[in-house]
Amino acid sequence: MKMNVNPSKINEDVTNINTDTNIDNYHNKFGLLEAYVDAFASSIEFFSRLNSAFIDALSVPFTDARKEIKEIQKDVMDDDRNSLLLNYQEQQNFYKKTERIILSKIRDKFDTNFREKTFVISLSEFIEAYSNLAKVTGAGLLYQQMSNVTAYWNNMFIEPIRDTVYRTPSHKIHSENKYSLFHYDLPPQVDYNGQGKVEDEIDKQRKSDPNLTTHDKHTARSDPTPLLIIYAFINRNYILDLLPEFSIVRNFQKQGFDVYMTDWGTPSAFDKELTVGHYINNYLADAVDYILKHSNSEKISLLGYCWGGDLALMLAALYPEKIKNIVTFATPGDFSIDNNLLSVWTKNINADTIVDAFGNTPSSFINNSFLLRSPIDILHKYPHFFLEGGKPKDLESIMQFFATESWLYDSPPIIGEIYRQFVDDCYKKNLLIKNELIIDGDTKIDLRKIKQPFLNVIAKKDDLVDPESSRAINEVIGSTDKSIIEFNSGHVGACISSRAHMELWPKVGDWLKTR
Repeated sequence: MKMNVNPSKINEDVTNINTDTNIDNYHNKFGLLEAYVDAFASSIEFFSRLNSAFIDALSVPFTDARKEIKEIQKDVMDDDRNSLLLNYQEQQNFYKKTERIILSKIRDKFDTNFREKTFVISLSEFIEAYSNLAKVTGAGLLYQQMSNVTAYWNNMFIEPIRDTVYRTPSHKIHSENKYSLFHYDLPPQVDYNGQGKVEDEIDKQRKSDPNLTTHDKHTARSDPTPLLIIYAFINRNYILDLLPEFSIVRNFQKQGFDVYMTDWGTPSAFDKELTVGHYINNYLADAVDYILKHSNSEKISLLGYCWGGDLALMLAALYPEKIKNIVTFATPGDFSIDNNLLSVWTKNINADTIVDAFGNTPSSFINNSFLLRSPIDILHKYPHFFLEGGKPKDLESIMQFFATESWLYDSPPIIGEIYRQFVDDCYKKNLLIKNELIIDGDTKIDLRKIKQPFLNVIAKKDDLVDPESSRAINEVIGSTDKSIIEFNSGHVGACISSRAHMELWPKVGDWLKTR
């Protein structure tokens, strides 16, 4: 049988097929090419502005600081005296004053330059362009696959070691996925309120109750209300239990508190869609129930650090019947007036591109943000620590310094959806303080519903959370028992300074005990 073939029709069909294929290939190539061009252009723009910011800031000693340094010279020596004739102490004072002036001016200049609109825009475009490039090239997907391995390694092998070395003894009483709830064991021979040793108190209770075991040490506390410490999603919680001499956990224990703490672990790409609502209504709500059962208590007290304070407020607003007292520490409240440098940058970041590319916000992104925030401090602190005073540091100072530095760069990734919600709903829209924040689809957080006694601990020199942003929480909380303690330190200094452990945390403990 003879077939009638239309050559023009065949050519048309082939042309259509080839055209469709070519269009797809063209778009793929064009998308990749466009991503490379955007990344290259944005990097040139950003690094040129970064270079200008460095040159401008480091020229300060030769311009702005020169006049003040000359004034210091007049104070420390007469016109007829040569600087070589100054005694050693006078020279040291002169060098310290000069260093202080130069560092302060360089720091202020960096801060000013990094706040300029053109720099902030170039930074946000740089991040967005490289996030898009990572998504198009598959580097973002590769990161997610690698993060599954690193998360497993951290949670299975590194975390158990990290939670043991120099830490207050504890044991896990509940865990789900990466999240864990820890109860801190009562150390032997802890004296509280001058009432004798805790072990003696346990013996007395054991005589009256033969069923009391060593696992019931929580009943021998001067404050029977358990204290749950809620940590943020940035860095890790051991800054609150850094070393035996600088441990907020151990400080509360010595005051007679039964202490528990959340540990979020290291998230993997499988966790990228977990939300703030999931953590509030599942992990934290379950944690409260486990603590109430474990301690035979009716209510617990909360202490939230940084974003952990925001989580504590959300939890208290939704489950008020289980919460007795609330303490927030260095917690952002009114994000619209939080004018610290990281907040300025965060408000201009497109969180969607980061999360869409990498799943979770990479820890390197967080670490580099901290490094860029104050470059002069990074360049100065290491030689300053080891060379200051001209004599070797004592072992305790060295251990504290390296422990703090290790914590600073030990950042886990931030779960993608949680990062997106904090950036969009808190930093940009400021919904939390407006009582308009929605979690879990339809659950509104209304801080006016919080009627429990509330204490707001503010670090007056906090360079990560604006003190005014924290102070605004007291204006919104519905409680009639509201207090503020302001401490003259920075965001981290209030955790690890010896002065904070002598002055600040005993005050917080006293506030809790009276309620």
